[in-house]
Amino acid sequence: MEQNELLLRTAFACMSCDGDIATEEVELIKQMSKEKHLFGEIDIDKELDTLVKEINLKGKGFLKQYLTSLAEETLTEEQELKVADVAVQTIRADNRIEYSEIKFFKVLRSNLKIVSDETLLEKIDGIDENYLAQDIQAGYLQMYDDYFNTIELPKFEIGKIRLDS
Repeated sequence: MEQNELLLRTAFACMSCDGDIATEEVELIKQMSKEKHLFGEIDIDKELDTLVKEINLKGKGFLKQYLTSLAEETLTEEQELKVADVAVQTIRADNRIEYSEIKFFKVLRSNLKIVSDETLLEKIDGIDENYLAQDIQAGYLQMYDDYFNTIELPKFEIGKIRLDS
């Protein structure tokens, strides 16, 4: 998967992993697209509509597929750091951090093989030990199962993610 697509799917997965797509999260993604060209030269509204349709069709399978794709990627430390940064910034965008988002991040983080916790803490604004602390159920499969057994995803409205750019 291209880096731009991976970063957009990361942002979208983190935006939807708590079962709610907040306006602030959509605004952040559009800002990252417009100001930083983080996702390349795509039509962000069209791509977000496509992602909403995909998650509505696949439900939790969308998030599972994202995590599987991430695990299969061969990334540099810098690329892993960018994935983690996009994830954290998206989770924090609505100023309401749900435990389901932290659990999702922990599963995501376990698929980043190179970057250290120390580097994440040093280089990512807004990340703290809660994002990295080992859960009581520490194994990847246990975290994965725990997250997917406790989250329910609604059908998202496509028009909801359209904001005036």
